[in-house]
Amino acid sequence: MTANDRLSDSELAVWRAFERTAEAVLSHVEREVAGATGISAAEYRVLLRVAENGGATTQRDLALALEWDKSRISHQLTRMHARGLIKRAKSPETGSSVTLTRAGREALAAAQPVHAASVRRNLLARLNAEQRAVLARLHL
Repeated sequence: MTANDRLSDSELAVWRAFERTAEAVLSHVEREVAGATGISAAEYRVLLRVAENGGATTQRDLALALEWDKSRISHQLTRMHARGLIKRAKSPETGSSVTLTRAGREALAAAQPVHAASVRRNLLARLNAEQRAVLARLHL
Protein backbone atom coordinates (compact mmCIF):
# COMPACT_ATOMS: atom_id res chain seq x y z
CA MET A 1 0.00 0.00 0.00
CA THR A 2 1.39 3.39 -0.98
CA ALA A 3 0.55 6.87 0.26
CA ASN A 4 -1.56 7.39 -2.89
CA ASP A 5 -3.72 4.37 -2.02
CA ARG A 6 -5.42 6.22 0.82
CA LEU A 7 -6.43 9.74 1.68
CA SER A 8 -4.00 11.88 3.62
CA ASP A 9 -5.09 13.13 7.03
CA SER A 10 -6.00 16.53 5.59
CA GLU A 11 -7.89 14.98 2.66
CA LEU A 12 -9.73 12.68 5.03
CA ALA A 13 -10.68 15.61 7.26
CA VAL A 14 -12.17 17.45 4.26
CA TRP A 15 -14.05 14.32 3.16
CA ARG A 16 -15.47 13.71 6.62
CA ALA A 17 -16.53 17.34 7.02
CA PHE A 18 -18.26 17.24 3.63
CA GLU A 19 -19.94 13.93 4.46
CA ARG A 20 -21.20 15.11 7.88
CA THR A 21 -22.42 18.41 6.51
CA ALA A 22 -24.17 16.91 3.49
CA GLU A 23 -25.86 14.22 5.56
CA ALA A 24 -26.98 16.65 8.26
CA VAL A 25 -28.36 19.23 5.84
CA LEU A 26 -30.13 16.67 3.66
CA SER A 27 -31.56 14.89 6.68
CA HIS A 28 -32.97 18.13 8.15
CA VAL A 29 -34.43 19.31 4.86
CA GLU A 30 -35.94 15.92 4.00
CA ARG A 31 -37.50 15.54 7.47
CA GLU A 32 -38.98 19.04 7.42
CA VAL A 33 -40.47 18.68 3.93
CA ALA A 34 -41.86 15.21 4.64
CA GLY A 35 -43.21 16.27 8.02
CA ALA A 36 -44.99 19.31 6.65
CA THR A 37 -46.23 17.88 3.35
CA GLY A 38 -45.93 14.09 3.28
CA ILE A 39 -43.66 14.34 0.23
CA SER A 40 -40.46 12.29 0.39
CA ALA A 41 -37.14 13.65 -0.81
CA ALA A 42 -37.28 11.41 -3.88
CA GLU A 43 -40.83 12.53 -4.69
CA TYR A 44 -39.83 16.17 -4.31
CA ARG A 45 -36.88 15.75 -6.66
CA VAL A 46 -39.02 14.03 -9.29
CA LEU A 47 -41.84 16.57 -9.05
CA LEU A 48 -39.40 19.47 -9.28
CA ARG A 49 -37.55 18.06 -12.30
CA VAL A 50 -40.77 17.33 -14.18
CA ALA A 51 -42.10 20.81 -13.36
CA GLU A 52 -38.84 22.38 -14.56
CA ASN A 53 -39.46 20.63 -17.89
CA GLY A 54 -42.86 22.26 -18.31
CA GLY A 55 -44.79 19.56 -16.48
CA ALA A 56 -43.84 16.64 -18.72
CA THR A 57 -40.71 14.71 -19.65
CA THR A 58 -39.61 11.23 -20.60
CA GLN A 59 -38.69 8.62 -18.03
CA ARG A 60 -35.26 8.32 -19.65
CA ASP A 61 -34.56 12.07 -19.48
CA LEU A 62 -35.76 12.17 -15.89
CA ALA A 63 -33.46 9.29 -14.92
CA LEU A 64 -30.53 11.05 -16.59
CA ALA A 65 -31.29 14.37 -14.88
CA LEU A 66 -31.54 12.72 -11.46
CA GLU A 67 -28.61 10.34 -12.15
CA TRP A 68 -30.79 7.36 -11.17
CA ASP A 69 -30.66 3.93 -12.73
CA LYS A 70 -33.54 2.50 -14.73
CA SER A 71 -34.84 0.33 -11.90
CA ARG A 72 -34.83 3.11 -9.31
CA ILE A 73 -36.69 5.60 -11.51
CA SER A 74 -39.20 2.96 -12.56
CA HIS A 75 -40.01 1.95 -8.98
CA GLN A 76 -40.22 5.57 -7.84
CA LEU A 77 -42.56 6.52 -10.67
CA THR A 78 -44.74 3.48 -9.99
CA ARG A 79 -45.19 4.61 -6.38
CA MET A 80 -45.87 8.20 -7.40
CA HIS A 81 -48.37 7.11 -10.05
CA ALA A 82 -50.20 5.05 -7.41
CA ARG A 83 -50.38 8.16 -5.21
CA GLY A 84 -51.78 10.20 -8.11
CA LEU A 85 -48.80 12.59 -8.28
CA ILE A 86 -47.84 11.77 -11.86
CA LYS A 87 -49.27 10.13 -14.98
CA ARG A 88 -47.26 7.69 -17.08
CA ALA A 89 -47.84 6.76 -20.69
CA LYS A 90 -45.91 4.65 -23.16
CA SER A 91 -45.07 5.96 -26.60
CA PRO A 92 -43.18 4.19 -29.39
CA GLU A 93 -41.48 7.47 -30.30
CA THR A 94 -40.36 8.69 -26.88
CA GLY A 95 -40.63 5.67 -24.59
CA SER A 96 -42.40 6.31 -21.30
CA SER A 97 -43.61 9.83 -20.63
CA VAL A 98 -44.11 11.34 -17.20
CA THR A 99 -46.59 14.15 -16.61
CA LEU A 100 -47.49 15.99 -13.44
CA THR A 101 -51.08 15.63 -12.30
CA ARG A 102 -52.98 18.35 -10.54
CA ALA A 103 -52.24 16.58 -7.24
CA GLY A 104 -48.54 16.50 -8.17
CA ARG A 105 -48.49 20.22 -8.95
CA GLU A 106 -50.32 20.97 -5.70
CA ALA A 107 -47.95 18.77 -3.69
CA LEU A 108 -44.95 20.50 -5.23
CA ALA A 109 -46.44 23.95 -4.59
CA ALA A 110 -46.99 23.03 -0.93
CA ALA A 111 -43.49 21.57 -0.55
CA GLN A 112 -41.48 24.34 -2.25
CA PRO A 113 -41.79 27.00 0.48
CA VAL A 114 -41.02 24.43 3.19
CA HIS A 115 -38.02 23.22 1.20
CA ALA A 116 -36.77 26.77 0.57
CA ALA A 117 -37.07 27.78 4.22
CA SER A 118 -35.31 24.63 5.35
CA VAL A 119 -32.44 25.01 2.86
CA ARG A 120 -32.01 28.63 3.92
CA ARG A 121 -32.02 27.74 7.62
CA ASN A 122 -29.97 24.54 7.49
CA LEU A 123 -27.41 25.45 4.83
CA LEU A 124 -27.37 28.95 3.41
CA ALA A 125 -27.55 30.79 6.75
CA ARG A 126 -24.42 28.93 7.83
CA LEU A 127 -22.33 30.02 4.85
CA ASN A 128 -20.74 33.35 4.07
CA ALA A 129 -20.76 34.76 0.53
CA GLU A 130 -17.37 33.27 -0.35
CA GLN A 131 -18.38 29.80 0.86
CA ARG A 132 -21.62 29.99 -1.10
CA ALA A 133 -19.68 30.92 -4.24
CA VAL A 134 -17.26 27.99 -3.81
CA LEU A 135 -20.11 25.56 -3.24
CA ALA A 136 -22.01 26.90 -6.25
CA ARG A 137 -18.95 26.27 -8.46
CA LEU A 138 -18.76 22.57 -7.53
CA HIS A 139 -20.10 20.48 -10.38
CA LEU A 140 -19.51 16.86 -9.53
